Amino acid sequence: MIRFKLRKNTAFAQAVYSMGHIAKWSAISVVVGVAVGLAAVAFSSSLQWMVLRVDYLRKTPWVYLLPAVGLAVSGIITSAFAPEAAGHGTDAVIRAYNVKWGKTSLLVVPVKLVASVFTIAFGGSAGREGPTVQMGGGVGYFIGRMLRLKLVDTRRIVICGMAASFGAIFTAPIAGGIFGTEVMYRDDLEYADLFTSFLSSITAYYLHSVILGKTRLLQLDEILRYDFVPTRDIIGFIIIGILVGIVSLIFIKTLYGYEHLSDQLPLPAYMRTAAGGLLTGLTALLAGQLVLGTGMPLLARLTRGHSFSLPFLLLLLAGKIIATALTIGSGGSGGVVAPAMTIGGLSGAAFASAVGHTQPTAIAAVCAVGLLGSAAHIPITAIFLAAEVFSLQLVLPASIVSFIGSWVARGDTLYRESYVSRLHAGKASHHFEQDLR
Repeated sequence: MIRFKLRKNTAFAQAVYSMGHIAKWSAISVVVGVAVGLAAVAFSSSLQWMVLRVDYLRKTPWVYLLPAVGLAVSGIITSAFAPEAAGHGTDAVIRAYNVKWGKTSLLVVPVKLVASVFTIAFGGSAGREGPTVQMGGGVGYFIGRMLRLKLVDTRRIVICGMAASFGAIFTAPIAGGIFGTEVMYRDDLEYADLFTSFLSSITAYYLHSVILGKTRLLQLDEILRYDFVPTRDIIGFIIIGILVGIVSLIFIKTLYGYEHLSDQLPLPAYMRTAAGGLLTGLTALLAGQLVLGTGMPLLARLTRGHSFSLPFLLLLLAGKIIATALTIGSGGSGGVVAPAMTIGGLSGAAFASAVGHTQPTAIAAVCAVGLLGSAAHIPITAIFLAAEVFSLQLVLPASIVSFIGSWVARGDTLYRESYVSRLHAGKASHHFEQDLR
């Protein structure tokens, strides 16, 4: 026995163990990436199909009533089958990861898909990442239980699922890999899960691209460029970062303020959601149809050089914040990443218009990722998103804006279930593990 232990502890034995460990987790990560990639394809295809079915109504006055219909259906579905599928979804996965060792009901996956399709296709101000992230977390947990993995390993798979969904939907595999490990905490990362997170994200992105085609998140006419001059631009982007942080806080407080107000209404959950849809349509009537939907078409126009007057930009900015708060805060099923990026793009375009900046498209792009990094406290994800979606030349200004904005908005976050660090989350998970016993 002693001789065996000595041999087992040799460098060769350790190398063999390490290679086996890497091979095992590489295989698991790819499996998760394939499963989540297929789920993302199903969601994207279903959403596109539904959008085409109701597209003709967007050219009629009925467009302002569509959000009420879509959110009413979404509210009925989630209330009847899976209440945790309401809202933007990412918080539910974060809570499951930090408190319940990733435990998520598989029923959430189809319910979230159908409810989100109705919310987004009918004009609710919500994004596609929230549904796919929650679906990815559910698929990841299911795979972990099927493989009979330990609780700690199941949590790792949940991160893989979240990363894969983000990478596929946003056509940004590197940002997706970072997102899975960064979104769980405000001031920390799951460093040990970076490799598996990247592998799942890249796999899902590749599968999604092969099936649906390599479409970028934003179809830009040309790659955005910015000639960064430190002596000229550092102070300017610090100021922009402060402004982005302030707008982030306004967005967060408005969203959760309406959510709290909606929860106090003496109505069934699906009726509160329908009311949010009705108010979303009214907001579009006052601020313009551009505030409806994910906001990506509007952000594309801002980054392609389409010019709007400063008063109209400010109206759109206020309208998008309010419409998103009404949609998500009332329980509509959808994400907050795309609306956050649109709000950031509008903030950047308004700033560029106010000061007469010569490169408004670049400023809009930097603020789009900067506001996401600030509001969600995922600045590293935002930096890689700037590189993958817009241009490598925007990485430096995006870094300044994202980190300064995150510092300004450090008192609150879009993802309120995220813990400050792994230490705080570990205590909650320990209590849950004791309950399981």
